[in-house]
Amino acid sequence: MIHNGDLARFSRHALRALAFTAVPAFLLVQNAVAQGRPNVAAKPSGNDVNKTYELSDKDTRPYDKHDFNGIWARNPSAQFHQPPCPECRDNSRPSYGYFGDIPPMTPEGEKRFLANRPTKGYVAGSKEALANSDIHVGYRRAVQSALSNDPEERCEPLGLMRLVTFSGGNPPMQIVQTKEIIIERFEWFWDNREIWTDGRGLPKVEDYLPRFNGYSVGKWEGDTLVVTTVGLDDRQWVDAYGYPVSEKAVLEERYSRPTRNRLRLDMTLTDPANYTRPWHSSTKVWGYIPKEAASVAGWSGIVEDRCVPADNSYFRSFEPEPAGAKKDK
Repeated sequence: MIHNGDLARFSRHALRALAFTAVPAFLLVQNAVAQGRPNVAAKPSGNDVNKTYELSDKDTRPYDKHDFNGIWARNPSAQFHQPPCPECRDNSRPSYGYFGDIPPMTPEGEKRFLANRPTKGYVAGSKEALANSDIHVGYRRAVQSALSNDPEERCEPLGLMRLVTFSGGNPPMQIVQTKEIIIERFEWFWDNREIWTDGRGLPKVEDYLPRFNGYSVGKWEGDTLVVTTVGLDDRQWVDAYGYPVSEKAVLEERYSRPTRNRLRLDMTLTDPANYTRPWHSSTKVWGYIPKEAASVAGWSGIVEDRCVPADNSYFRSFEPEPAGAKKDK
């Protein structure tokens, strides 16, 4: 799958585009494991939920803990030549998921989960999948794009949690904040979501059409922004691994800025249609990217990294034939 914005950033991040297009999408996470990156060090489990990480940011200059404006990335050193942020990487294998302690699924949730066929994670039946049998099956059942029903493979909207969990890992996230609204802009898929902080209440889900990014309102509890989202479109997945979401789901996000150059997030998904108890995510941490570090040819900001169906089809053509596929004569 091609990320078009990678081409614009080519001079600053050599071969980044090729890293996402020269291999099938289902191999990306395996390659990360093989390379021994710190974000694949440990099993995703309850031990990583709401953990208070030791922060590597040593910047002691004063800052506003209620100001999230700016560009944020979870790999700031590799992409933007900023100081390393080891706590920004997912403490799990594979990477870039919701993670946390996965609750048991309801019968309906299990049915929908099994119907979703992701391209991310360890390939089903591979030696990597067999060697990591201690982690949830959702992370070790990847298939080729041709056999997948992953919305990303068709350039369909990713949905809120998937945008948040993937954003910053490779494509960064930009936050634009005013007194009344906060906009999160996601480089990958060139999407955005609204968080209203003007005091409005949540809508009644039955009175509104569901949306891929839902309806979000936020309020401050001390130095933590608590965001509640309802009305999520049930065609989205929780993350790249095919975990389902229902229209009745409620997502709570808790954002804080513990140091000048770190943004922290913990999420709780409550979805009784699919899961038998609330699902707490692993903690996500981003590093702040100064404007001058996010510059391509003198233009600062995130790039237009859309998923274009025509380009996506072209790069998928490089995938090997799936096992058992009939070849045209």
